[in-house]
Amino acid sequence: MQDLQEDKNGQDEFISEEIFEKVTCFLSTFRSKNTRESYENDLRDFFCFCFYKLNCKINELNQITERIILLWKYDLSSLKSASVRRKLSSLSSFFNYLVKRKLYDRNIMILVKRANVSKESKKNILTLNEVIQVINHLHLKCSEFKHKNFRLYGNWRLRYTALYTLFTVGMRVDELCLLKINSLEKEGDVWRLNMLAKGNIQHRPIIHSETAAVLMDYIKEFRTGSASEAPLLIKTQATKKLTRLSRSSIYDMVKISVKSAGISKEISPHSCRATLASLLHQNGVPIIEIKNLLNHKLVTTTAIYLKNTHDELQAAIKKIELFD
Repeated sequence: MQDLQEDKNGQDEFISEEIFEKVTCFLSTFRSKNTRESYENDLRDFFCFCFYKLNCKINELNQITERIILLWKYDLSSLKSASVRRKLSSLSSFFNYLVKRKLYDRNIMILVKRANVSKESKKNILTLNEVIQVINHLHLKCSEFKHKNFRLYGNWRLRYTALYTLFTVGMRVDELCLLKINSLEKEGDVWRLNMLAKGNIQHRPIIHSETAAVLMDYIKEFRTGSASEAPLLIKTQATKKLTRLSRSSIYDMVKISVKSAGISKEISPHSCRATLASLLHQNGVPIIEIKNLLNHKLVTTTAIYLKNTHDELQAAIKKIELFD
């Protein structure tokens, strides 16, 4: 828990050593670096709120009362409801960890109501025609601004590249954020994306040659001269300051792109993943091949996507020519 450790060793020591050790042990139970960082950020936000806004240093767990949590929840009210729910759930998971290991006697979070968040955007998928509509619209936007406004062109080019990749690879948001320039590899006549998948597992799916071409064009135009380990996709296109994509920036890109293309459905980045699974299934690709492409542990997980591994994946991805 590096950020908390830095604050603890600095002037503002806002949690006790005992609390720090418990949080560190809790975070160590997660294999995925992204998951650890997400929980760490949420817990740090809570302890900083207590220290800086309530003038309350958390030395013992029994200091964390329902009132304090409700005040924190109110302080978070400017955030999206999904973000508030996630932060509260992170604190609840921490208490669950303590209770299960008999380090504390109760989870105080059971007293705090968490708003239900609509998952409609996660469940919604696009039809093939709607996918083509979004991609073609983004391509037209790139053409419109290429010689007029380089900043706006960079924004639309990033959206085009990110959406094209999401729709054709079916990757998770974190996997897209963590792509490096050297993640794109060619083996003979086959292109692969070398990704760090959920659970810190390496995943190297075969991708369509058109997807590889879109990524290569982006690299040539915006990432020429960058180190091979540098982020492939970056937020800022027209300056020297490089910022890796974040989950929220990808979410915004998807929302803006779909709305701009004239589609009224509530779509999230996860919808792109479910859309690819559905389209592959409709085109006769066996569910086991879709499972391997999406890097699911269980075929039952893939089946949920379809409700509303090997070189075989090459056949899977090529059975659907989305943008020919």
